[in-house]
Amino acid sequence: MRESLKRVLERVWGILISLKLAVLVIASLALTLSVATILESLHDSKTAQYFVYRAPWFYGLLGLLGLNILAVALSRLPWKRKHTPFLMAHAGILMILTGSWITYRDGLDGSLQVSEGEMNSAVELDQHVLVMKEGEDVRTVPFDWMPASVAEGFKGREFPEFGIRVDQFIPDAEARVHFVEVPATAAEKSAPAVQIKILGAPMGGAPEFWLWAGDAGWSSQKLGPARFLIRKEARSDLDLMATDSGEARFDFVATRDGGLSFESTSVRGEKKKGKIDLSRLKAGSPPLILEPGWRMPIRIQLRAFLANSANRTDYAPVKVKPQGMGTAIPQPAIRISLTENPESKLWLGLGDRADFTGRDGIRRLIGYYPKRVVLPFGIQLDRFDLKHNPGTMDPASYSSYVRVVDQIRKPGSGEELPVHHITMNEPLESKGYTFYQASYIPDVPRPVTTILSVNHDPGRGLKYWGSILLILGSISLYLVKVVQRKRTVEVTS
Repeated sequence: MRESLKRVLERVWGILISLKLAVLVIASLALTLSVATILESLHDSKTAQYFVYRAPWFYGLLGLLGLNILAVALSRLPWKRKHTPFLMAHAGILMILTGSWITYRDGLDGSLQVSEGEMNSAVELDQHVLVMKEGEDVRTVPFDWMPASVAEGFKGREFPEFGIRVDQFIPDAEARVHFVEVPATAAEKSAPAVQIKILGAPMGGAPEFWLWAGDAGWSSQKLGPARFLIRKEARSDLDLMATDSGEARFDFVATRDGGLSFESTSVRGEKKKGKIDLSRLKAGSPPLILEPGWRMPIRIQLRAFLANSANRTDYAPVKVKPQGMGTAIPQPAIRISLTENPESKLWLGLGDRADFTGRDGIRRLIGYYPKRVVLPFGIQLDRFDLKHNPGTMDPASYSSYVRVVDQIRKPGSGEELPVHHITMNEPLESKGYTFYQASYIPDVPRPVTTILSVNHDPGRGLKYWGSILLILGSISLYLVKVVQRKRTVEVTS
């Protein structure tokens, strides 16, 4: 038994120190990195990470390389002075691999969003989780991103203890908001809504959009010199929105009896009113065109009217990913349903949550969030600086003026915190973390928000020193070979 075990160990050791294994591993790594580079150029970095850089087999390949390097170094025992260059090169590779493993295990790579005048310390990682709550029972489970080719074959994932099933996943999604008729007694917020199409618009084309009286952001839309609104017959502060000077205005007024009328005001203050015949919205009827009575050649086509409606958000794959500075990166979305009612469908974008009550009367909550890590300090955004290309609104450059705020700093200490300037080429390094200027969210309708990439690399020192040792060892090996070759020539001559 011992002899057979000894023979097995000797055979394994012989494989670990063999040159064939080293060549095979190095060739496999070269091929793998080439494939990863092609995947990143054809798709994006997340796809390359999913298939290669974060795949278990890739770390197994790196681990096999480390074992081979370590075994070859140990096979030279007892070491002599002539082995120094050889050991330096091999020690450098092992230090690089060890530093990479430490970074993978304990490192941090995410993003931090801070609005102007505020402070934040929560870093969002490129990892996603589902948070499910039922009463006092809260559970967090990973739900990682997957590329479109994998998402197409997604068979769903069930959580029977919470009565929830995730049945669809979109890796890069865009939101599509629409409105549906709901009962007047519905618990959710509801209000009148109209869908209109502007013919002869001054900006060109024929814009089509919804107006909804349930929210200030949805109740008004401005196109060039004209503003379009919807409001209820009983006016409120929201309904009495001020009109800019030199601006035409067209109000849809939802009446108490479920009807619809309009009030139009031209740039010169000329007014026009009328009641809208909703019977003309029936299928097969000619388009319902409204004439506002302005001198501008604008007409309004009323496509739909909902006296009592609520908004719904669906998601669909983005057709073209936006590119350029300051553009929002598409986020994933999931569709969930209740296991007790498979016909129930609800979409959640990243950062959304929903609560519902099952047939058992128990209230449940589910949220789809990025995984967050709280830093031991906060970043406060004093000012965001945005510069545009001359004559356009295209961003040319942007930067952030921030302060690093210690979370345990005593209030009223009188200490003035220094202001740090973060640009796209000048990151901020503080307390082992590096902050890069990544993007921003425009200041409409809220204060501008900067997006900083955050990196914490605890294995960086090992990787740097390992690289130096590898370079020095390689140079030394080359010089030793040159000296040996010269001596051989001298002896033979």
